[in-house]
Amino acid sequence: MGEGWEVVSRLRHPEGVGWEPHGCTFLIMPHRNATHCPLCGSSLEAADVEGRQRPRCTGCGFVYFFNPASAAAGLVLDAAGGQVLLVRRRIAPYKGSWALPAGYQEIDEEPQAAVQREVREETGLEVDVQRLLDVVWVGDDPRKPANVIIYLCKPVGGELRAASDASEVGWFPMTELPEDIGFGNRELIARFLREE
Repeated sequence: MGEGWEVVSRLRHPEGVGWEPHGCTFLIMPHRNATHCPLCGSSLEAADVEGRQRPRCTGCGFVYFFNPASAAAGLVLDAAGGQVLLVRRRIAPYKGSWALPAGYQEIDEEPQAAVQREVREETGLEVDVQRLLDVVWVGDDPRKPANVIIYLCKPVGGELRAASDASEVGWFPMTELPEDIGFGNRELIARFLREE
């Protein structure tokens, strides 16, 4: 683990002994425990900045803002539009559950490129982004809160295979989804069906 990262054990988490959301040991982002400024090296102190207590540098005034991550998910439909592509998660949270192919956006990546990369990495398929479906707030992910951009996608190539964060991948009729679906994806798919 790199300098500044802290793995929070279940015993030390403020929610209490044994608290491990979605079966996941999670990380506190490096700046949450930072004691020195990343720009000038001076010490950080809590200060009221824009109505919240935030770490502010005593030397240069730099302020650490705790911002959510950005992620992208693909609602990938087969050519007939009746089946949705799901992956069984290999990792926590929701390890072993089915979910839409999704993942965090890279710093130099546009959201549409992020969903294309994530679908390719997890399923082996190349997709064309059709349109934006929704932007949802995922505040309970123990790794870090995120704004997740969900796109409607269609496959245009590749070979279906599970890889990366997925242990299995499969097509499911949208009216016959598996029982164990994570991240509220069942509700998202149901909402898509109602609106189409």
